[in-house]
Amino acid sequence: MPRKSSRARGAATQGPDGPTAAPRPPVKAGPPNPSPAAELPQAAPAAAQALERLHLDPASDGDPPPPPPPVTEPEAPAPSQPPPVEASSSGRSEAGGSLEEEAVRKLHELAEAGGEEVALTEEEVRANDQRQEDELCALEAIFGDAVVILDRKGGQRCFQVHVHIEIPDAIDVSTRLNYGDGKLKYGATSDADADDLDYKFRVEHLPPILLTVLLPASYPSHHAPFFTISTYWLDKGMISSLCRMLDMLWEEQQGMEITYQWVQWLQSSSLSHLGFGNEIILGKNDVTCDADKRACLDNASPDFIIPRMMRYNDNKHHEAFLHAIHDCMICFSECPGFDFIKLPCHHFFCWKCMQTYCKMNVKEGNVVKLLCPDTKCEGAVPPNILKRLLGEDEFERWEGLLLQRTLDAMSDVVYCPRCQTACLEDVGNEAVCSSCLFSFCTLCRNRRHIGEQCMSPEERLLILEKRQQSGQVQGDQQRILEELRSLKEIMKDAKQCPRCKMAISKTEGCNKMHCENCGEYFCYQCNRAITGYEHFKGSCVLFPQEELDRWEMQMNQRVRRQVVAQAHAEMHALHGQVHPCPTCRQPSPKVGNNNHLFCWACQKHFCALCHKPVPKPAQHYGPKGCKQHTADP
Repeated sequence: MPRKSSRARGAATQGPDGPTAAPRPPVKAGPPNPSPAAELPQAAPAAAQALERLHLDPASDGDPPPPPPPVTEPEAPAPSQPPPVEASSSGRSEAGGSLEEEAVRKLHELAEAGGEEVALTEEEVRANDQRQEDELCALEAIFGDAVVILDRKGGQRCFQVHVHIEIPDAIDVSTRLNYGDGKLKYGATSDADADDLDYKFRVEHLPPILLTVLLPASYPSHHAPFFTISTYWLDKGMISSLCRMLDMLWEEQQGMEITYQWVQWLQSSSLSHLGFGNEIILGKNDVTCDADKRACLDNASPDFIIPRMMRYNDNKHHEAFLHAIHDCMICFSECPGFDFIKLPCHHFFCWKCMQTYCKMNVKEGNVVKLLCPDTKCEGAVPPNILKRLLGEDEFERWEGLLLQRTLDAMSDVVYCPRCQTACLEDVGNEAVCSSCLFSFCTLCRNRRHIGEQCMSPEERLLILEKRQQSGQVQGDQQRILEELRSLKEIMKDAKQCPRCKMAISKTEGCNKMHCENCGEYFCYQCNRAITGYEHFKGSCVLFPQEELDRWEMQMNQRVRRQVVAQAHAEMHALHGQVHPCPTCRQPSPKVGNNNHLFCWACQKHFCALCHKPVPKPAQHYGPKGCKQHTADP
């Protein structure tokens, strides 16, 4: 990051051998130049205050240039280093990074080789200085942090502007790469070349163009500013075209402040000027014909430029997300982006909801598939986000549970019955603990018994129960006995997963089971691992009959009423209060004194007195028929 300096503007710069005076172009003789704010009563109050805040040193601006050094024998040239670039006393930052420093170094070289300054009167010097200061204040007010004011050199103002190009919508960036030698490079001389690759990606934000400007004392009255244009995603020919266009803008407005027009044109018209209407085509950086000396660029390879452009676009997206207001899809509250957790699947939820969700899952032991809260998404919550949400203690618990579940899902991993250390099972169903060196059988969990038949859990339970009755069970045997009894009760209504041996009990549904521990699918009827539904075309059925009956009862209210009526009839049959149906002979109960009965089995109406079907109750019951209400004898 750039550093701030407390040096005043126009002060002497620090050379390699000590402080040196800042050179300045020659001007006509005159009295020492006082403070511009004091000498310009006609200036605007805001501009005068800005000048006073700058603490300009008039002595440094009016000093004559130092005498030329004596001619000496040339020495071996030392490696060129960019001059130190520091911030001004106005609190603005210095240039940072290699591209910025290279642009400043090249700009100073161009200014030194630009020829002699014109002779100016003292009034012209003061007027140009005031106009330059006003222009810089306007640029800072309009573009804000995009403007970086650098220290003066030789009394000349220098600054940089990061020009952010305006894109109404997203734009495609494409290039043709050649990887025939194993390295990505701009190539493609023939469309039929098998080693050429057309690569395209889409961005909504382009990296800024760096405009570095040096304002001579004769600007804006006589001379244009010195400038360089720097970027890493345009080639030298394109940057040279932009430089020539800025020269044309100055030719049209000589004598006027031009830097704002330059920045505005680069923002809004540079892409269309280069012919990039709907797509930006990255070209080679080795263009040398008609290259402008003011064009600065990094000679970077495409495998550096393309990821850098994508990363800049992603950073801008993230910056916009942090400052926007979003709705949490869990609690439906509105919060700024700083209060949200954004997952790799691009779903985002507020911090409080995500923290509660993760802590709840870890507390319940659901750590293998800690997924995005969105019901239609299967993206996992990454560990780095979990660590921020859970804290150190709960995150360690999550890691331990995850390791335990992962080992449980491995079919060749067993645990030592003595110290519970994870061990690898060999082909002969045997394992050796690496911690306590206990060699045991992985089937019965007893010591290794070569040539002897392994006891089943039922046999072990029977032996331990007999020992318990005789009072011979002690220590670990009591614990094993309790575990075997628990397993016996569990296995009455459960099946073991064929992969991780986790006990799973089915409460309802089909026979295709899914193990939440290891993700294995298996048949609940035969306990075999399956992949689809082809398995149920054989002897195993997908839905057992009792499940179909239960489903039919839930979905068909008529069947449900029949079941209830049948149970009611069976209950009254114990007391002899039922009458057989004349159609199906099924017993039906009589409710109170009403002789009009309804058969629950065949859905027919009949009379409890004459035991005949009753199609129309009004014709059957009456003075000439049976009485509808009588008490049973």
